Amino acid sequence: MDVFMTNLPIDLTENSLKTQLTPFITENLGITAWTCQKNRGKNFGIVTFLHSVHGEEFLQVHGELNRRARLILLDKPIICRRGRKPDPFLLRTILEEDQRQMVQDDDEQPVENGKNVAFNLRGLSCGHYEYPGGTFTYTADIDWSGKNMECVAKFARDYLVITFTSHDGSMIRVEVPYRIVYEIIVTERPTSFTLTLQEAPRFFQVTGGGNRMQSLNSSMSTMGISGTRTNRTTMTRLSQLPHINGNHLKILGQSLVYRIQVSPADFHSKLRHLKEKEKLNFSYFDFPEIQVGRTYMADGLQTFRKLVDACNAKSIVPFDVLFQFEALVRNGYLLPQTAESLLRRIESSGARKNAASMCPFSAGAVKKLFSQIPFPGPDVEASTFSPNEIWSYLEKNEKNIRRGTAEELVSERIGRNLVMVYKVQVTPTRISFLGPEAEAKNRILRKFPHHIGFFARVQFCEEDGQDLYSNSFKVSFDQVWARFKAVLMNGVHIAGREYKFLGFSHSSLRAHGVWFMAPFVDHNSKLQGYFSVISNLGRFNNIYSPSRCAARIGQAFSETPFAVDLEALGTDIQYVNDVKSSDGSRVFSDGVGTLSRSLMEAINAALPQGSDNTTCFQIRWAGAKGMLSLDDTLQGTVMRIRDSMVKFESEDKQFLEICDMGKKPIPLVLNRQMIKILEDMGVSDKWFLQLQERELTRLREITASTDNTVTFLKRHKVAEQINFSRFIRRLKKLGIDYKKDAFLCSVVETVVLMEVRLLKHKTRIPVEKGVTLFGVMDEFDFLGEDEVFITFDKDELPKTRQLDLHNQLVLVTRSPALHPGDIQIRRAVVPPDYHPLHALSNCIAFSQKGQRDLPSQLSGGDLDGDIYNIIWDRDAVNSLERQFAPADYPRVSPKNIGREVNQEDMTDFFVEFMATDQLGVIATRHIILADMKYEGTADKECKELAELHSIGVDYSKSGNPIDMGRLRNLTRPKCRPDFLAPAPPAKLMNFTEVQFEVQNASVVEDEDDDDGLKYEYVGLEKILGRIYRAITEVQFEVQNASVVEDEDDDDGPKYRYYGSEKILGRLYRAIDEKKVWKQDIHRTVNRNGASVWTQLFSHIRRKCVDLEGVNWQAAEDEARRIREAYDGAIWSSTMDYSDNFTKGLTELEVFTGCIFNKSGVQTRRQRDKSVRLKDDYDRIAKWVEGLIRKKGVQVREDDENHSDSDGESVNHRPGELDLGYSASALELSIACLSVGMTESNNFGRANNNFQSFKIVAAQCALTELTIARAQHEIAVGADLVAGSAKFPSLKK
Repeated sequence: MDVFMTNLPIDLTENSLKTQLTPFITENLGITAWTCQKNRGKNFGIVTFLHSVHGEEFLQVHGELNRRARLILLDKPIICRRGRKPDPFLLRTILEEDQRQMVQDDDEQPVENGKNVAFNLRGLSCGHYEYPGGTFTYTADIDWSGKNMECVAKFARDYLVITFTSHDGSMIRVEVPYRIVYEIIVTERPTSFTLTLQEAPRFFQVTGGGNRMQSLNSSMSTMGISGTRTNRTTMTRLSQLPHINGNHLKILGQSLVYRIQVSPADFHSKLRHLKEKEKLNFSYFDFPEIQVGRTYMADGLQTFRKLVDACNAKSIVPFDVLFQFEALVRNGYLLPQTAESLLRRIESSGARKNAASMCPFSAGAVKKLFSQIPFPGPDVEASTFSPNEIWSYLEKNEKNIRRGTAEELVSERIGRNLVMVYKVQVTPTRISFLGPEAEAKNRILRKFPHHIGFFARVQFCEEDGQDLYSNSFKVSFDQVWARFKAVLMNGVHIAGREYKFLGFSHSSLRAHGVWFMAPFVDHNSKLQGYFSVISNLGRFNNIYSPSRCAARIGQAFSETPFAVDLEALGTDIQYVNDVKSSDGSRVFSDGVGTLSRSLMEAINAALPQGSDNTTCFQIRWAGAKGMLSLDDTLQGTVMRIRDSMVKFESEDKQFLEICDMGKKPIPLVLNRQMIKILEDMGVSDKWFLQLQERELTRLREITASTDNTVTFLKRHKVAEQINFSRFIRRLKKLGIDYKKDAFLCSVVETVVLMEVRLLKHKTRIPVEKGVTLFGVMDEFDFLGEDEVFITFDKDELPKTRQLDLHNQLVLVTRSPALHPGDIQIRRAVVPPDYHPLHALSNCIAFSQKGQRDLPSQLSGGDLDGDIYNIIWDRDAVNSLERQFAPADYPRVSPKNIGREVNQEDMTDFFVEFMATDQLGVIATRHIILADMKYEGTADKECKELAELHSIGVDYSKSGNPIDMGRLRNLTRPKCRPDFLAPAPPAKLMNFTEVQFEVQNASVVEDEDDDDGLKYEYVGLEKILGRIYRAITEVQFEVQNASVVEDEDDDDGPKYRYYGSEKILGRLYRAIDEKKVWKQDIHRTVNRNGASVWTQLFSHIRRKCVDLEGVNWQAAEDEARRIREAYDGAIWSSTMDYSDNFTKGLTELEVFTGCIFNKSGVQTRRQRDKSVRLKDDYDRIAKWVEGLIRKKGVQVREDDENHSDSDGESVNHRPGELDLGYSASALELSIACLSVGMTESNNFGRANNNFQSFKIVAAQCALTELTIARAQHEIAVGADLVAGSAKFPSLKK
């Protein structure tokens, strides 16, 4: 039942209204099943009761009587009367919440958050720490204190919120998330808090309500009294705090210390309440008054940058060294004065030797300082930051580098397909320098292999490295977009070079990244800049659409790890016409060409780890892009390009660049969109539930036995370079339980947990009777109109070796699929053995007959590299009740500006795209309405959303954003289905342990590659009580977010969730994540007694007794150096692959090659980085294994083909029994294991204790031990044979 209320205070929010009504409804009437709706700025609201009798009871007490109010809220009479019929979905959410409260476990009780603590501020400043005369102190670089400054600092639930009136009368708001606060230094004379931050705060200008009213509200809030506003409040995101004299932006990125001086009134009492929150790290220190020796950031930065520019201009110091020094200053690790002192010392050294090549330190030695410099503080010695101390660090770093180990790792990382590229991160407040980091090659980088340092990858993002999106909280980002635009137009000055905009690929556009370059003189003495580089790619002056021109130029920035020299192969390049429908309106060959077997074999031979059965390649060549598929009827070395593949004219035709290839079939995994359409087509619920239960059972059994664990680790290729799965099996054979070690246990459990979370929270259900393949065209006109040919390597997919798809009906689709017609039924056929179609592998061939090609019917697909999902499971196909007609949207013409496109046009489009991309919003709205509407995805509104999504997908190329008016006219649901509820946030504690936090967190609509949905959990860092327990105790915490008493705690939209009765809801509720974790994944193990490593070390030493002369102790010094180098490489990876450069990943994430997202669902960028991270760890492991075993180690191509039996070391690797494998490798391996069993060194600002080195060392030691014992047995056998020959009488 709905009760309609009028005359409410317009500034009441939904949460504050519920707070006001709770005493009247819950406490006085005993009614718990109710909720309310109220928009700020409106004077009316609705209270919804689950049971009508409760609504009647409320009206009897508080309903209007003779048009007179009987309810008083905040001194205002509130009219209450019967409302309309309530939303049935809203009633279901109330029921769900009420039932959840009744059945809540003891360990799920809400944790008391504590009251917010507010202080009147007497001063605010921003500055830095330094040690003048060896004394730790704080120096303010800019100060906002003033007599008329009305300022409040409120420590809310998850943020410190500072509000004050600036010099121009505007109201300013500063938000400091607790997660970025490293330390708060409490000072009593005067009473103040000095905050050491890891990144910049968020700044806002508040408008609306009038400044005097804002100031009054600020004062009232310190007394716990809610203020009022005369009109609606909006905020503008700022890039700096306004100041009458100073430029905050100049020092903002480096001055990351903020001091707030507060009133002494009730200071100690409030501080005690503040500490009860247990979210912040406090220390106590009274800063001395020092007048002499202070420095100021702005002056220091100006002097430092002049020196850096001079060093670069004179070529005294190499650019890569200057880059690292500037990064240390830019990123807030060194004061500019300190870096200046070091550079002048290097400069004088280089000047004496008169050559930059004689610089005493390499860039690697300087970069290592990032892992050695801690945060300054009262407990850190002044000498730590002295130039002399840092110089000694540099000397030690350089000494280690010149031993050669680090250089070998760098060369290992820079393989045939990778280069090291500088990175720049641009946020709303600062510009940071990162890298160089490994990046896949593209055409531009391949053209200038000796000038890679003149190119930089620039990322535009939020302060924490996440994508920056506008949201619905009435916050304007106009000033941020203007800042980004200025950077794109003006470029970035780095160590004497001016890096400016060059271009971006389609994928980097969606990731908000671009390429910059600095001018340089190439090996032909030609000056290269923007115009010369772009003009050499091809002709673009006939393209009048900024988005399309950017997309065409962007082809050169597509990642193409491999390239083949067509000229050297003598390739015959032919241009052929496209295959079209009879009326010419449809292109069946859109984006696909062909190649001969000779060329295919040459490409495979040129690729590392190539295979003979790769017949389809996604390519970039000259101005063409698309797929090439094998045509066995072509003679010679031939490549055929179709018109639809050519996007612009280009003479750059020497190299064929490979983006991807159909090397293996991709296992098919369902997602929400596919499941919803299949449900609407009539596929049985039983089929989905059985698929999910089969996968869940498999996941639950992984930790039940070592065999299951080994199979799982092999399948996911966890640390495959060291064959981690084999190591776990070896431990079992030795009678050692890997679960007794927390790190080993966490490796397995973390990866399993991520799989369970994908299954529950993203509905990623594997389909055994299905596959995902590249799409190509039947070049031979064999297939009928409704026929497809499916071919793949059946050895790569389980249970498919005997599969015969001939004449079977199959389901074909591609992602994202929103329109009900995006899944079609076709008949699979198999051509005769002699037919050339049989030469293809790992692809689906589509027919060239009919009026419309099938790919275009599947979410507007084509054949330029799209992958397609195929299901042949008869239980699914035979249960279909209907098939929907495919969508046929009109083609959208690209935005035309009527002239040649220039740089500014493309940068304008880039910023516009960042600001207006709405794909995620549309996809989320679609899945909600599809669940609510009776017709599901076939509903009229869902179809319109599918069309808007199609427009949004094309936006990056057409330049035409979606019509927001159309979106606003569609139903805006008040509730969401439960399967969209955020996952209980989980995080890695102490770098190895998993902790869950359960809360009613917010969901921010965003874009995700696979199904359009990405969730940002506003409360991910909201720990309501720190837990420092062993991994055997994982606690689920519940934050009761339904009532927010303070608007500063209301940091995002809160959604109500109802229990969906459709299949997605049933699948979601079928998995009890907490139960699976506690009962199956995280099994209780008694870890008392000898550790895994003690047992293993004892075993190895016992086996060495027979070998005699194994003096591993003598190798410990070398082992320590190897460990230091390995741990340093791991630390570099934790920083390089983290979205937030101020907070690295964990060692566990690096070791598993899987970035752990607290929501359980990786972002697109995290998925891409995880792939590269896995490869990077394999390179690190290969490198260190070679160091330990005194030999080179080949990268293992495929863990599935790599036996994990112990016998393989001896019997299956030729040459290992050679006498070249000396005992020193065994001694060093054992020494490394011994060293690895001790704690590692800390890395600067990260309190890490890296543990994986001992795993690598143990695997090496076991392998070398097997080899040494085999050699020993051979030698003993040879001695016996020799003895028998010498003394024949001993023969039997």
